[in-house]
Amino acid sequence: MNVKLRVLSAGVLFFMGGQMLAQKTNQKKDTATNVKDIEEVVVVGYTKKNKDVVTSAVSSIKSETLERFSPITTVANILQGKSPGVDITAYSGKPGSGANINIRGLGNVTTTSGASSPLIVIDGNVVGNNDTAQFLLNSIPPGDIEDITILKDAASAAIYGSQGANGVIVVTTKNGKGKTTVFYSAQFGFSEKIKDINFTMMNAAEKIAYEQKVAALGTVAGYYSWPDQQEINDALSLDHDWQRDILRRSFIESHNLGIRGGNDKSNYSLILTYDNDNGIVQYLNAFRRYSGRFKYNGQVNEKLDFGVGVGASYRRTQDPRDRNNVQNPFRAMYGYNSYEPVYNPDGSFNNTFQGFPILEALKNNPEYNSDVIIDANIFAQYKILPYLAYKIQGSGVFDANTYDYRIFRGSVLDQILGIGGQASKTLENSFNYTFTNLLTFSKTFGEVHNVEATALAEYVNFKLDRLNAVGRNFSSPSLSEVSNTSTPFSATGFSRGRRLFGYGILASYDYMKKYIVTGSARRDADSRFGANNVWSDVFWSASVAWNITRENFLKDNSYINNFKLRASWGTRGYNNIPLFINQPLVSGGAYGGLNTPNNFTTLSPSTTQGNPDLKWEVTKSQNYGAEFSILKNRISGTVDYFIDSKKDFILSIPNVGDSGGGYATSINAGDMRNRGWEFSLNGDVIKTSDLNWSLRANISLLDYKLNKLRGDLESQRVVGTINMLKEGEEPFIFYLVRSAGVNPLNGNEQYYDINGNITENYSPADQVALSGKSPLPKGYGGFGTTFRYKNFDINADFNFKYGNYIYNYMALNMLNSNNGANNNLRTDAIDFWTPENPNANLPKPGAAPNGLTGLQTSDRFLQDGSYIRFRNLTIGYTFDRKFLGENNPLKKLRLSITGQNLATWTKFEGDPEVSIGSAESQTGAGQTFISGAFALYSYPQVKTFLFGIDVEF
Repeated sequence: MNVKLRVLSAGVLFFMGGQMLAQKTNQKKDTATNVKDIEEVVVVGYTKKNKDVVTSAVSSIKSETLERFSPITTVANILQGKSPGVDITAYSGKPGSGANINIRGLGNVTTTSGASSPLIVIDGNVVGNNDTAQFLLNSIPPGDIEDITILKDAASAAIYGSQGANGVIVVTTKNGKGKTTVFYSAQFGFSEKIKDINFTMMNAAEKIAYEQKVAALGTVAGYYSWPDQQEINDALSLDHDWQRDILRRSFIESHNLGIRGGNDKSNYSLILTYDNDNGIVQYLNAFRRYSGRFKYNGQVNEKLDFGVGVGASYRRTQDPRDRNNVQNPFRAMYGYNSYEPVYNPDGSFNNTFQGFPILEALKNNPEYNSDVIIDANIFAQYKILPYLAYKIQGSGVFDANTYDYRIFRGSVLDQILGIGGQASKTLENSFNYTFTNLLTFSKTFGEVHNVEATALAEYVNFKLDRLNAVGRNFSSPSLSEVSNTSTPFSATGFSRGRRLFGYGILASYDYMKKYIVTGSARRDADSRFGANNVWSDVFWSASVAWNITRENFLKDNSYINNFKLRASWGTRGYNNIPLFINQPLVSGGAYGGLNTPNNFTTLSPSTTQGNPDLKWEVTKSQNYGAEFSILKNRISGTVDYFIDSKKDFILSIPNVGDSGGGYATSINAGDMRNRGWEFSLNGDVIKTSDLNWSLRANISLLDYKLNKLRGDLESQRVVGTINMLKEGEEPFIFYLVRSAGVNPLNGNEQYYDINGNITENYSPADQVALSGKSPLPKGYGGFGTTFRYKNFDINADFNFKYGNYIYNYMALNMLNSNNGANNNLRTDAIDFWTPENPNANLPKPGAAPNGLTGLQTSDRFLQDGSYIRFRNLTIGYTFDRKFLGENNPLKKLRLSITGQNLATWTKFEGDPEVSIGSAESQTGAGQTFISGAFALYSYPQVKTFLFGIDVEF
């Protein structure tokens, strides 16, 4: 944070809830100064602004807030519940996993992972809005971040043009200040799977009793009656919990070593980091990362400044299969019966009733991902005149990704497939670079009129190269590289690229920081759009603000320290779309297959037809807000109301063309509207030099509506199998057959047909749109408290979400009598209908009138995903120079204990923090991803405990 203190004598700075205050230390009473004595600087667009003259909706999270948290692998998840308008859900509990980030609701209706992600900017480097950008963000230690500014409305994000359509997250890392400082921090701890919420699995005795009860009915094939008591006793003696066999308590460690320093002419910062989290899955080393970051800013003379920043990160993960099949360990730990042993008597792995030993697969079918990511940023700024400066900046991000998957020869999977082992390797290199030119005019006229204007021109180029090779039948069991295979299976590759050019202007005027007006305009050209619409319309913004506390009638009051009203309007474009959907493509192959005799090459049109008229999605935004602080800044807060109207969103239309089905094209289709309220409130309950206690809270209330899909051509569309886009409703409302419960007379499951009549005949034709029930939350936010007494501090934070629904496929599987012959079930699966139990929750096992058996996909398992989570608790003590001694080279020593994901309150049966339900079925090319739509055995969230130490020399 860059601050200017007008008066600060014999004082000390401290931070409360992101607000920086000045307070004298020679008295115990509350002596906080007026907020106008401190000028807080925030990053807005390509420029930095005094917070007093910011007219747009931005949230700023400062270093002291970030340092209270200790996730060593993901910075994005730190932001959960910290800023109004920002909804963040971790993709999964996998170490190093990213997050689904929505700023002010759903960005668009594209069902691709990351399609609604905001733009990420790090130290001026526009790194992008893809997975690489998140990996890069997560490689920065939280303690190295000075602040994170979130740009939410058009007034702040429109200057980024099409890249800022879904908002912008601007990260500023710390600069060196003053005398050289060497610092080291470390964290050690462990994590474990969060305990199952609102359900338990059967133990051996419960499962055997269930099987006996169903077998006695004779209505479901495959159930064993367990007639021999000795056999039962033997099975009971094997009782164990498969979660304990497949999972473990992980080991976590993190080390950060750095040096910072500087003076009026230059400053520098260097930090090196090592992170390791071996994860909760047996035999896998889940995550390891080495990273470093260097910054230098210098002044050559009074006219010329320059700076350079370089970051490098190597990340390696070992991943389990995340798909709903026998290779998924998270399905196996629920599906294996508790009386089935891990090992056979000869010491080999037991295949179990699933026919597949997951622990053997974890050892013999390894899957690795590794990335080398390098980002660099260099700039020079020349002051042409005292009020006119030119800045040129070049930045880039290089990502070299390697994916490696092996099926060792002789493994169980190899025996099932009969392939003699397999090696698959994918190499993917991407390079994104940006050149930016900025010309800035800044001058004050008559000491009261402040004018600033920045003109910019920007060029972005992205290139991706990919190569994949798969070989089978290893020449030797001890060799497992692609070059050691004797049967080539496939070899594919491609190169892709895109270019963007934009130019624009950002201007502001204020009168004594009392009345402020800002505006921006930008236009982009992007190669991803159709040939007839490469150039966008002008993305513009206009905003105004009134600092009422600077008026004479409030200037000298002692109660209202800050009161500002602001409003903004504008447009933003959207360009985060797949490459080549704007142009026709062809693909090649071999007729009859690669290894068949007399094959010949073929050339055929792609199944995606290009659209030369494809144009930009546009978001029109309005924002009306207020900021205030009162009682010597003891209480502060913000209120915002926004409307985002999204027009011409891009939609893939299937079954087009003269040849009928099988082809699709992307068009600009309908309109969508997000609107909502955002509130934040911070309060200092106690504030003295020795004792501080603060409270904070924020909440966002959202309302979504799909105004138009394709009008008369298409007013609704099924997305995936259980969601729908329907005009007049929230996007992605659930589309399901409605359950009418169990018929108490005969035990059959009942349903509502499409006309609302009760029937016992299940039919997918009776699926209907469930109005008001979608995966999108109607509200989210967070609250917390910080308590400090002298050098002792406690920090607690909670986050919450409500109004969203999740389809619980796991509950469907775990209660389904069709699965019980070979799978373990939940304890409440025993509550099925019998003549003696006519009011049971579940239908009787066996055939229904239409010939189906077991539970079917209906809204019986559509569950409320609302929750409150105790996200973080940190307790720490700082030993200062007074304790350590003035002559001690050690300036600071801090010890802390942190717990994360400590408790969850929800009605959902399982973990309600769901984003990806089944990664391998949702996040690949051409797959359907709707964040939070369903739960299906993905990598579970974890509870973490860490011990930390921070030292400074």
